[in-house]
Order: sequence, then C-alpha cells, then structure tokens
Amino acid sequence: MPVIIVKARQGVIRGKAKKAQLIEELAAAFARVIENPAYVERTTVVIEEVPNENWGRAGRQVQDE
Repeated sequence: MPVIIVKARQGVIRGKAKKAQLIEELAAAFARVIENPAYVERTTVVIEEVPNENWGRAGRQVQDE
C-alpha cells in the first residue's frame, strides 16, 4: 500500500474541496505512472499542515503571508 505524504504550510491548500482534489489527483498520478489503475484505490494520501512558525526557508522563519 503506497503512502504519499504532502507537507505544506498551514493555509497554503485552501479549503476542503482543494484538499480533496489534491488527494484524488495524487492517487491518480501514482496509478498512472506505475501503469496500474487499481492503485488509485490502494494509495493513501496524507496532508500534513505545518504552522508558519514551525517552517523555515533560507535560514529564516516563514512569516504569515
């Protein structure tokens, strides 16, 4: 069972519908790349949202954008 983990800053993926779309499209892409459509149903996608204060880039803490 493949697991795809997406880490994103909190608020980047806006709304339940966008998260559902991301999950659906990632599972479909995985199945397409391995050329086995059955893997759409076997693929687990986890979205982990990280608060900006816990995210750094270029040696600095990310500020609210």
